[in-house]
Amino acid sequence: TLASGETNNTVDAGLYQGAAIGDRVWEDTNANGQQDAGEAGIAGATVRLYTCVNGAPGALVAQTTTNASGNYAFAGLMPGQYIVAFETPSGYTLSTADVGADGTDSDAGVGGLSGCYTLASGETNDTVDAGFWRPAAIGDRVWLDANANGQQDAGEAGVAGVAVELYACANGAPVGSALASTSTDAAGNYGFAGLKPGDYVVKFITPAGYSLSPINIGADATDSDAGLGGFTACYTLASGETDNSV
Repeated sequence: TLASGETNNTVDAGLYQGAAIGDRVWEDTNANGQQDAGEAGIAGATVRLYTCVNGAPGALVAQTTTNASGNYAFAGLMPGQYIVAFETPSGYTLSTADVGADGTDSDAGVGGLSGCYTLASGETNDTVDAGFWRPAAIGDRVWLDANANGQQDAGEAGVAGVAVELYACANGAPVGSALASTSTDAAGNYGFAGLKPGDYVVKFITPAGYSLSPINIGADATDSDAGLGGFTACYTLASGETDNSV
């Protein structure tokens, strides 16, 4: 209602452009928390978007799944504060968050939750990622090398009850104390499973009355790998890898 001579300059209209947030879920092959060259995306991973209230998830805004390349996005958002939640795919473990360059690191922390992101009008934030890795395994066999040729020939039996230890590896040598220990079964077989991708050394404890065979002779899958002190060389295990050649 305008009176005679009145000017009302209070009638306004605010406009905003939709904001967006997203990026990628990937298999962190070496579990270092960074998207390295050649590391593939994980398809079909569930990602949820929440409002951020006092640094914690508030209302659920939207849910999506990653595409064949592991990419996801939430678009057309009202400017404000948001949290992204990544659901851990079956068989995977979350990588360590916030390691190295922010544009290529994993941002999913405890419970798969990112930090709080503030989006302005028209802003697109494509840096919110989550890395996951699968457990690795290493193992094989201790056997009686009847002809001492360093190769597992037909009919050569396994040696039961041999102690085997697993160590971390750095610069080609074992580091610190043993991470795990086991002993060979009735067939001479052993294994270490559920390992974080990384570098490892295996140590075989020579049983009383035995000597180590010569190492690295012939086919790698069937040779003897235990060198000085019963230690092997360093083996690098990738996400989901099982090396049964040691």
